[in-house]
Amino acid sequence: METIDNPVEQGNMQPTAARNSADDKLRTEAPEISGSSPVDDTGRDTQQEEGPGSSRTLRGFKWFLAYSSLLSTVLFYALDSTIVADIQPSIIDTLGETEKLPWIGVAIFLGALTVLPIGRAYGIFNVKWMFLSLVIMFELGSVICGAAPTMNAFIVGRVIQGIGASGCYSGAITYISMTTTTLERPLYLSGIVATWSLGSVVGPVIGGAFAQSSATWRWAFYINLFVAAVTAPGLILCLPNIDPAKDLTFKEKLRTQDWIAMVIFLAGSACVSMGLTFGGTVYAFNSGPEIALWTMSGVLLIVFILVTVYHPTIPLKDRLFPLHLMKSIELNILQYALFAAAGTMVTTLYYTPLLFQFTRNDGALTAGVRLLPFLGGMIFFSVLNGALMPRLGYHMPWYVLGTALMLVGSSLMITINVSTSEAHIYGYTVLLGGGCGAYFTAGFSVIQSLVPVSELSNAISFMATAQTFGQIIVLSLAGSVFQNVAVRLIRQTLPEVSAQDAIQLTAGTTSPMFEALSHDNQTLVIEQLTLAIRDVFIVLVGTSGLGLIASIFLSRRKMY
Repeated sequence: METIDNPVEQGNMQPTAARNSADDKLRTEAPEISGSSPVDDTGRDTQQEEGPGSSRTLRGFKWFLAYSSLLSTVLFYALDSTIVADIQPSIIDTLGETEKLPWIGVAIFLGALTVLPIGRAYGIFNVKWMFLSLVIMFELGSVICGAAPTMNAFIVGRVIQGIGASGCYSGAITYISMTTTTLERPLYLSGIVATWSLGSVVGPVIGGAFAQSSATWRWAFYINLFVAAVTAPGLILCLPNIDPAKDLTFKEKLRTQDWIAMVIFLAGSACVSMGLTFGGTVYAFNSGPEIALWTMSGVLLIVFILVTVYHPTIPLKDRLFPLHLMKSIELNILQYALFAAAGTMVTTLYYTPLLFQFTRNDGALTAGVRLLPFLGGMIFFSVLNGALMPRLGYHMPWYVLGTALMLVGSSLMITINVSTSEAHIYGYTVLLGGGCGAYFTAGFSVIQSLVPVSELSNAISFMATAQTFGQIIVLSLAGSVFQNVAVRLIRQTLPEVSAQDAIQLTAGTTSPMFEALSHDNQTLVIEQLTLAIRDVFIVLVGTSGLGLIASIFLSRRKMY
C-alpha cells in the first residue's frame, strides 16, 4: 500500500516530527481561547486553508471498512474496561485473593496510562504498524486473562490489555484526525466516543452472560480473539499506511521519545494506584508499605514536573507531557470535567450491579441488565449533545448540565438502603448516565477547536490522559472506600468475624464465607454491604460537585 508521507494533505494535521526547521519551535504560550479561528505555528489560518472543498483521499466502501475496523478496536477497549463489572464474584470464586478485588477493574486502566507516551509515539512512528502491534498486544492480554491460574497472572493480563486497548483507542482518534477534514472530523470522532460509551455499558451484560453459561467467565476474554479475526482484514487491507516522519531512521525516531519522563510517569501512576487500592485492606494506612507508596508518589510527581520543565536532553516539542496546555484555565476545566465523567461512569458501572447482586440476589447476567437505564440516559444525552451543540454553538451549558446531573444522581445514591425500590435506583442511575452523556462526547471536539492544528496530537493526549486518570483514581478510591467501610461495618455487626473473613464477605453472595452464615447474619451483612456501596457514591458527590463549580467558569463564546 502506498505510504502517506504528509498526512497534513489528508486532514491538515501536522505531526511534531514532520515539521521543517522553521517550524521546530513549539508554542510556549497557552493556546488562545478567545478570538478568531485557530492558526498553526506558521501563522496560517488552518480553517481557512482547509475549506469545504477539502476531502478525504480514502473514500467509499474502503473508507467504510477502515472506519468500521477502527470502531471495532475501540469496542475492545470499551467492553473489556467494564466486562468484569458484574463477574467479579465469579473471578474471585475461581482465583481467590479477595483483598485484590479492586485490581480486577483498576489493572486495565493502569495499563491504559500508557496512552500518553503512545499518543506521542503516533506522531513519529508508522501509524499503521504501530496500531496493528497494539491490537496484537491487546489480544495477548486477553489470552492471559482467560487462562490465568492465579489472581496475579490475571492482573498482569489486565495491565497488558490496558496497554493494547488504550493504544487502539488513541490510535483510532489519531487515524481519524489525520485522514479527515476539519469540518467532518467532529462527526467521525463522535462515532469513536459513542462506540466507547456503548461498549462500556453493555460490557457487564456480556460478561454476565458468559459467567452464567457453561463457558464460564474465562470466555469473556477468549471471545476477543474471534472478534479480532473478523476485523483483521479491514485493519490490514484498508487502513492507510501513514508515516509522519518518513525522513527519520528508526533509531532517530527512538531518540525523539522522552524515555526518562515515561518511566517516571508510569512508576508514579502505579504508586498512586497501589496506594489507593491497597490502603486499609492489603496494608494498614499507617503501615510502612503504604507510607512508602505515598512518599514515592509525591517524590516521582515532583521529579516528573522538573523533568518536563527542565529536561536537558529532550527539546520542548518532544517532551512527554504538553505542560504548556495547562496554562489555559479553559483547557484545565475541560480536562477535569472529563476526569470526573470518566470516574462517574466506571464507578457506576462497577457498583450498581454489585448492589443488585447483594440486595436482589441477582445473577451476573441480570445484574448487568440492570444497567440499561444508565445506558439509556447516557446515550440519550450523548445524542442530544451531538445534535444540538454544533447547531447552537455553545459548549459551556452542556458541561454545567452534565456535572449538575451527576451531582444530583450521586447525591441520591447515597440515600439508598436495602429497601430502596428498584424504580428509584433506576431513576438515580439515569441521572448519572445523563450527566456523563451530556458532555462526554464533546471534550475531544471542543479542545480541537481551541488549539492550533499543530497541537492536535498534544490535545488528544491531554484529554485521553484525563479520561484514564479519572477511571483509575476514582475507581481505586471507590474500591478502597467500599472495602474499608464494609469491613468496619461487618465487624461492628458481627464481632466474631475477623478482618480477613470480612474482606471475603465483600466478594458477593455466592462466596463460601457468605453461604456459611446463618440466614439472619446474611441479612445483617447485606445491610452493611449496601451501606458501604452507598458510601462509594460520596466520592462521586465530591468529584461532580467540583466539576459543577469549575464548569461555571468555562467560556461563554460561540464555538461553532
